[in-house]
Amino acid sequence: MLKDTSSSTKKKANPKHTGNDSGDSDDDDDESKIVRENNHVYFYSEVSRESIFKLNILLREAEKFVHTMSFDLNVKNIPIYLHINSFGGSLYDAYAAVDAIKNLRVPVYSIIEGCAASAGTIISVVCTKRFIGKNAHMLIHQLSSSMWGKMSEIEDEYKHLNELMKQIKRLYGEYTKISKKELTELLKHDIWLTPQTCIQYGLVDAIYDSSL
Repeated sequence: MLKDTSSSTKKKANPKHTGNDSGDSDDDDDESKIVRENNHVYFYSEVSRESIFKLNILLREAEKFVHTMSFDLNVKNIPIYLHINSFGGSLYDAYAAVDAIKNLRVPVYSIIEGCAASAGTIISVVCTKRFIGKNAHMLIHQLSSSMWGKMSEIEDEYKHLNELMKQIKRLYGEYTKISKKELTELLKHDIWLTPQTCIQYGLVDAIYDSSL
């Protein structure tokens, strides 16, 4: 759900990257859906400015916890486990989470629980190791948008959306095994992918085993 931050009332741009067909976002209770237990962070939420702000804070808290635990136990490379259940949402905010994850000084392992769609998938695939529950599913597709205004404004927005799609394709090209041809086809449709298909495409590395 990419919202135009302009104060102008003449146009509205609302590109979305969500697997929720209704386009509705339910962030009323995000605080209870985004929690940390030691080095496990649970992100059961839509991707929004508020939810990612909370997530990034908890990731930094988990990083500090891991550093302390590593020192106390004399064990290196203890990961943060990021549990994700999300229908997606704002692409801009997803990239804020991506940058936060990549800037952490400890590994982050993502675990898809239930589902991860669109912006939620983007957050997951950049992690050091990626896992999925045996009954979970993932979805990737094109972003969507609505806008009105002057022709020049619409043309500018169209160019920007094309750049965003190129950015999405570059990310999947870097972090997955999906070919350019397969990616183009996948992005055209809303197809929920099984765990085995996710492994095949390199969206995840393995089925999650709690003993890991």
